[in-house]
Amino acid sequence: MLALITPLITRGVIDNTSRGVTHLTLWGIDGGEPIDFILEGNCLRDIAGCRVSFTNRQPTRAQKEEHPVLAQLRSHSQGHVQAGDITLSRRVPDEDNRRALSNLLSVELFVQRETRLLIETADFDYEISLPQWEMTWQEANSQAFLNMEALRDHVAYNVSRFEGAAMAIIHTEKLPSCSWDARLNRAEAYMAIHPTIRAKYRHEINGQLSEAYVMDRTDLLNQMAAEDEAHMPPEQNGDRNWDVLDFVLPDHAKAVKGAMHHPLFQETSRLTALVQKHMMIRENVGREEAEDFIKRYAGVVSYILATILLTRQSSFPVDLASRRVQIIQKLIQELCARSRRVNEDVSAVFCEAAGLLISKLEDFAATFHP
Repeated sequence: MLALITPLITRGVIDNTSRGVTHLTLWGIDGGEPIDFILEGNCLRDIAGCRVSFTNRQPTRAQKEEHPVLAQLRSHSQGHVQAGDITLSRRVPDEDNRRALSNLLSVELFVQRETRLLIETADFDYEISLPQWEMTWQEANSQAFLNMEALRDHVAYNVSRFEGAAMAIIHTEKLPSCSWDARLNRAEAYMAIHPTIRAKYRHEINGQLSEAYVMDRTDLLNQMAAEDEAHMPPEQNGDRNWDVLDFVLPDHAKAVKGAMHHPLFQETSRLTALVQKHMMIRENVGREEAEDFIKRYAGVVSYILATILLTRQSSFPVDLASRRVQIIQKLIQELCARSRRVNEDVSAVFCEAAGLLISKLEDFAATFHP
């Protein structure tokens, strides 16, 4: 989980004047006790050895009562908190002028592996002391790697605990599962956390390498290494949007790609296009009925894909596959009823398309028996 806490912080002090230790003190908008963190490790090379005092120019409005997020931070100040990248010179394109670059104050912390805290702003004032010690290039590279390793560990921790829409349905309704449900859930977990990782590395030199490592795409690293050894320039895909296949384990990617071209999944995709056009619209954002519908629909799509993958194995339990198809048909019928509460005008169109999908499911189940 990423928590951007910049609006809650009015000012702070970053003290890395002692080698190997960073003392971070933050003051919040609630005017409560300062939050103190004693962190192992150093800041990045631009402020290593220095004491930096900064002021956030645009915090949210001050409040008299203790803010719940700040209260949690105060409780964690003596707990297990690990430093990530701490710098005054994170370079990103200016929002108003893409050719210009802005320096950001960026303070990254990890709370018990699960939560990534981030203070990041270009709208700040600061004072910096002369360095009390000088960081070598070897120390700089070592610190950058340790920070990247902490982020990689954070990603792996959250992926291992992620429950996507399909797994939520399976657990709450006690539906029969197969190994493909967990494999697709893992890919969905990486897809969910990827935008925050891409935002961190997309403007950095060799950012694609860092991104691939943090996201456990070691196959990409091996490919780039092979291209380098062959004296070929590595392919630069920093602006390419990754999709779910990028996060399926290499041994399973071919099977998933093939299943996505199955006639049943093609029919599912047509229904998905209808949902995206009529249900996932701005007017529905924040509406409980619409968000519940979309979440359940996404779970059904994943459950269908996993069932196709199950049946494409050289041998598979026919009873399990048949039972899953019956459940999918029931879930789609339930979605028809729910669609009336989301958009009554579109409900008839959705239910007609859903009926075609149910018919395709019947044809699909008929192939299980010779």
